[in-house]
Amino acid sequence: MTQKSVKKNYIYNLAYQVLLVIVPFVTIPYLSRILGVENIGINSFVLSIVSYFVLLANIGVGSLGQREIALHQDDRKTYSKIFWDLFFYQAIVGTISFLAYVIYVTFFSSYPGVQWIMAINIVAAVADMAWLYRGLEEYRYISVRNIFIKLCSVVAIFVFVHTSNDLPIYVLINSISLLLSSILLWFKLPKIVNKPVLKDIRIFKYWKDSIIYFLPQIATSIYTVLDKTMLGFITGSEAENGYYEQTYKIIQLCLIIITSLNAVIAPRMAFLYGKGKKKEIQDRMKASFHFIYMITCPMMFGLIAVGSAFSLIFFGEGYEKVQTLLPLFAPIILIIAISNCISGQFLIPIGKRLRTAVYLWVGAAVNIVCNLILIPILASYGAAIGSLIAEIVITVMHVLLLRKYMPLKIVFKPMINYFISGVVMFLVLFLLDNLLSSPTIIVVAAKIVCGAVVYYIVLRFMLHDHFLDYEIQKVKDKIVRR
Repeated sequence: MTQKSVKKNYIYNLAYQVLLVIVPFVTIPYLSRILGVENIGINSFVLSIVSYFVLLANIGVGSLGQREIALHQDDRKTYSKIFWDLFFYQAIVGTISFLAYVIYVTFFSSYPGVQWIMAINIVAAVADMAWLYRGLEEYRYISVRNIFIKLCSVVAIFVFVHTSNDLPIYVLINSISLLLSSILLWFKLPKIVNKPVLKDIRIFKYWKDSIIYFLPQIATSIYTVLDKTMLGFITGSEAENGYYEQTYKIIQLCLIIITSLNAVIAPRMAFLYGKGKKKEIQDRMKASFHFIYMITCPMMFGLIAVGSAFSLIFFGEGYEKVQTLLPLFAPIILIIAISNCISGQFLIPIGKRLRTAVYLWVGAAVNIVCNLILIPILASYGAAIGSLIAEIVITVMHVLLLRKYMPLKIVFKPMINYFISGVVMFLVLFLLDNLLSSPTIIVVAAKIVCGAVVYYIVLRFMLHDHFLDYEIQKVKDKIVRR
């Protein structure tokens, strides 16, 4: 696959990720006001529970399948065999997970109405094989499908969700969207995969490898999803879960672009590592770090500076606690971006999944201990602090492992210009906050625009950042050619 196709894949994937950024700016303010903080908290808590069963249904096949397919993407017979082995294995484990969820909801459910609806999420996870398309670097079809489903779900939300009693309808819309996303992938399957030869299928051939991929996913869930579960059980407050959920949504929106980059680069990194092209791998890693710092540093400092006013306008009344949660949580954007880039673009593609799993488990253990200590005292603040501490621990361990393969200056040197520009931007916004303290849409928008302009001026004309100059020149060259 050529360099050009990698760029196209990133554009296709980024188009959907950009939609994921835009859509919440339309739906979240509406749902926050219509459903209310307690219903948002219930949805967050119930979704955290079903996430464990969805995770079990996938049993690590998503990450493992993408890597195995990527390694053999030029051999249809081989990757077809891999696909069917993994899919039937996932189907069996997914069925077990579904039955376990039915038992849980029957005997232990706190909110049976919405939890029965969310059983659809597990079925969707069993039917999902987007990992095949990602492994083949076929992002166009995935992106088009996802965009179509997402737009339909947005329309359905505004048509059918009108009062706080419509939480089950909202849950049903989300669950059906997931199921349709999985089903649509099957229509193109005959064109890219050979028919299964049943006598040749080895259902449990990859079970050990899947466990290696599954373990870090459990750890990731512990220090992301378990926060919401523990908040629900320890505080007994739907509202605290609602505050935390809305804050974390903003953080996730900021990380979408980074996630998109990792998803596209990972298969290419696995291919390059298999060919022994270490120099190209290092060059790509350096460029990736430049990109993520250029994006995440202004996001982090921007949320610290204007997060309080932004959250008040965005979520409305009843979400005042988010105003202080958001600036507290903001540094996690940069921390996660670094660790995700190292693991997602290098360590996992070269087969160090087990090592990264250990790191995630350490981080998960740290997070659990922090949550048990801090949540009873600080509630959602405690969950946020616990997540920050856990992510710092994980990032430090990833960095220490990476230094065995490449100089650490590849990680930290690109950060300098963007961090400095972010600090200057923050100081300007801090001064503006004293002059324009009124939390209106116009004022917040003016601050965001001003911050972006300051960041660009410092980066481009004062620090003369070479990466930014290079990217701008590429855009100019394309315009001229066209």
